[in-house]
Parts: sequence; structure tokens; C-alpha cells
Amino acid sequence: MKVRYTLLLLPALLVGCGQTENEVAVDELTGQVLEPATTEYDMHRLLEDADITGGQWITTAQVQAFLQQKGSYLATYTDPAWGKTAAALIVERSKAYTISPLYMLARIQTESSLITSGTSTNLAKATGCGCPDSGGCTISYAGFGNQIECSAKKLRGYFTDLDAGRATISGWKPGVTKSTSDPCSVTPANKATAALYTYTPWVGAYAIQCGRTDIGGSSLVAVKFNLFKGEYNWGTGTTTCYSGTVDANVAVGVCVQSSSDGVWRQCLSDGTFTAGTTAKPTTCTASWPWCSSATLGRTVPARTCVQSSGDQQWHQCGAEGLWQSAPNAPTTGSGPVGTCYASYAL
Repeated sequence: MKVRYTLLLLPALLVGCGQTENEVAVDELTGQVLEPATTEYDMHRLLEDADITGGQWITTAQVQAFLQQKGSYLATYTDPAWGKTAAALIVERSKAYTISPLYMLARIQTESSLITSGTSTNLAKATGCGCPDSGGCTISYAGFGNQIECSAKKLRGYFTDLDAGRATISGWKPGVTKSTSDPCSVTPANKATAALYTYTPWVGAYAIQCGRTDIGGSSLVAVKFNLFKGEYNWGTGTTTCYSGTVDANVAVGVCVQSSSDGVWRQCLSDGTFTAGTTAKPTTCTASWPWCSSATLGRTVPARTCVQSSGDQQWHQCGAEGLWQSAPNAPTTGSGPVGTCYASYAL
């Protein structure tokens, strides 16, 4: 989320003052030329909530094809620390926090230009996560996989606060006016816009009303998101929602109690989940609640594997809060509903 200031490269024989048509603004961090502001966005409503939390139907194969289409270095990259390709990390880690892989592609391009770059420059800080405006990046967030994990987790944290009616960690909230670093006076119209300014507190060069023209800012995320959205057939995903808790697609109407925050969310017909509620929705067609474990003395998320103190056998938390026999859990790390979310042996 590091802010990128720009410099002007002037022709060698330029005489006089003021910007000419031959001047180009170059991003100091990435070295990429800032694009002309041919499309501008409402700084109060940069993206819709579903733009950031939707896209749960997007697959690793789709992202891989898109990276190849763009000639990206990431198309051939595998993170040695994670043992996964860039495409797999973008999809899996984004969807683990119910963040759109398409949004993540836009974030990566905004912060590091890696989606269109044929080199590994800025790979270690691909999403700018843990890289404050004051300079320097937190070493624990270095590396491509760690950057995707960090970015998706932070966005989910912002939405968790906003879903609960709270402001984000830096005070952004729909309907509340706050000043950006440009500075611009912004009143976010939705949670997506509040989250974007929490991540990058600059409007930047691509808003209608206000913004620094020499900085990409949060408005550049909107530009890249809509550009990438139109450059590839991502599908609509209207029949299922991907749930990181279940680690599978669930049908419209299904409710899932999230393993990350315990909040209930329901799959909608546009492929996104509802904002979280502490109470289970009353219109669920099926559900994945946490299961009550007498062995542990508490409830645990779906897919958790526990060796029972009653019969010494392994069981896995499944749909409707029912325990299912999982005899192979201690050897394979999985049970009848998938990979164990966590395992507890006697």
C-alpha cells in the first residue's frame, strides 16, 4: 500500500516553463508511466462492495490464462516458500478471506505493475501490504505469497469492522466524511470505498472531483479493476459461492458460519455472500455452522477434525453441525468433507 510519487522526464532540449505534451509522468516505485486519466471515477464510490468481495467463482485456471495473456512474469512464477504458482496463490488466498481474485489482480497491478510486467521487479512487495507511506516494508510480509495473504487478510479485517457497523482501523466508514492524504474531503458511499481508503489513503489521479495528479492512489485500483474485468471472460458465477470455510462452492441460499470470525454469511444469486451477522439467517436452504465438541469443551469451525475422548475415534465437523466419521484424518489430514481445518488428537 505504499504511495507512489512521480517525477517528470522532460525532453533534453526543453526550453521554458510548464508541462508540454511530450512530458510523461513516471511512477517512482515501479518505473511505469502513469496512464492519462481517460476514465475518471467518483471518489466517494470507487468500487461496489461486490467488486471486492465477489468473484468467488474465479478459478486458478482463469487467472493463469489471464497472466499469460498479459505477458506477466507471474505466469511462470512459483513461490518457493508456499510451493504454489502465482495464479494459485492469488485465487486461493483471496478466496480464503472472501476477497475477489479479480480485485487482487487490480491491487497487484496498482502497487507493483507485476500483472503486465515481464520482470520480477517488486515481487517481494507485490501488493504493497505492510509497506507504509513512511517507507520500508515489514520483513515478515516479504515474498509474493505472503503479500497476497497479507493483503487479503487486511481487506477482510476492514470488511469485518464495516459489516459490524464500526469504522475501520484508520477511521473510514460509509457516510462519514474524512480527509485523504491528497488532501480531498471524501464521504464513502459504501464499504468498498471505505476499505480502499483504509488500505491506500489517497484519491489519486483518476477521480472526477479531486486528487493528486502525480499519484495513482485508490482511484487507480478502480481503473485497473474495470480494465481487467473487461479484458477477460471471467463468467458470472450466479449459481454458487466459494466458501473458504467449507473450501468448496456452496449453492445459492446456503449459510456458512465463517471460520475466520464466527460470523454468518449467506450465498446470494450474484455469487457473493451477504454481510456478516452474528445470528444465523432464517432463510438458509442448508448451513455449515460450527460444531459443538464435548472433547474440547467448545465449538469449532466446519472441517475441524477431533479425536473423541468418548470412543477415541476421529470425527470431522460437517454440514448442519453434524460430526462425521474421519478415520483417515490422522494420516491424511482430511476427512469426508475435505482437508481438516484444524486437528486435535487426544
